[in-house]
Amino acid sequence: MRFFLLILIQIISAPLFAQLGGSGVYAFMQLPTSSHSSALGGNNISTVTNEPSFLFQNPALLNDSLTNIAFLNTSKYFADIYYGSVGYAIKQKKVGNLFFGFQHFNYGKFAAFDELGNNIGSFSAADYALYFSTSRHFADSSFSWGVALKPIFSEYESYSSFGISSDWGLLYYNANSLWGVGLTLKNFGYQLKSYYDKNREPIDADFQLGITKKLKHAPLRLSVTLQHLEQWNLAKYKDDKLAENINILGDQPTKRTSFERYSDELIRHLIVGTDIVLSKNFYAALGYNFQRRKELGTETRMATTGLSWGFGLKIYRFQFHYARAAYHLAGASNMITITSRINDWQRKE
Repeated sequence: MRFFLLILIQIISAPLFAQLGGSGVYAFMQLPTSSHSSALGGNNISTVTNEPSFLFQNPALLNDSLTNIAFLNTSKYFADIYYGSVGYAIKQKKVGNLFFGFQHFNYGKFAAFDELGNNIGSFSAADYALYFSTSRHFADSSFSWGVALKPIFSEYESYSSFGISSDWGLLYYNANSLWGVGLTLKNFGYQLKSYYDKNREPIDADFQLGITKKLKHAPLRLSVTLQHLEQWNLAKYKDDKLAENINILGDQPTKRTSFERYSDELIRHLIVGTDIVLSKNFYAALGYNFQRRKELGTETRMATTGLSWGFGLKIYRFQFHYARAAYHLAGASNMITITSRINDWQRKE
């Protein structure tokens, strides 16, 4: 435990490169790692469940109820891109709650050509990350905290990179009022080895705040998550300037008011999700990611861009979870997660 915390302290004290999402390396670590969180919009750091896949969202969610539960997650992204994760939670008397996980992102195979255009074979590209986390519960309170250490390795053709990152999380959960509040700082770290010529690139940090409320007299669990609070304006393109300077039809361009700009900047941080928990063995989930819709939707036909949905079903000793998230008119991602408690497979004498 002391060695684990020492490594995290070294990360904090080292020069850090954190900036707006989409402009740094290891972007695969921002993707959802469970079907349930994907169905809820992609990020959810305040929902307390018996699914260890949520620990990639917030390490403070690790508790005794997740002991000896393992999961396997896989996703068909776009084209020939696949990614997934596995994890297992344990509890040691001297150390406490621990979680071990692994993420991978496979971009598939690409045709290789020389400078003359001759086909010289093929190459692959992939990203990998290990995940080690622990958590502690504050005595006589509803608060807990968690930290995670994430070594990262990336290899594209003959270029490789190595980095180290960390997640820091806090959680407030009241079992009586059924309120959950999460606070996390994700992907806090730096690139140790660059892909090329010692040109280190930043890792995108993500500061998030989430709130979840389970209704007592209705099978609903409502969640609101604010992402990238470290950066107020998430607009990657200056749409207002484009509207003022480009006018194909020759009409008088319109300029957005301050309120419209503020509302647009605020809503890009927002993710909303709803669980319909019909029983301990079944739930349905629905989510909406405003940033995804703003960035990947088209003005002429927004369709379901930003919308996600899914469900979870327990059969025998397995929990099966499925999610579908609409990223663009061109397609959507599909994700499957399987969870099982190892103790359930042991013979009872």
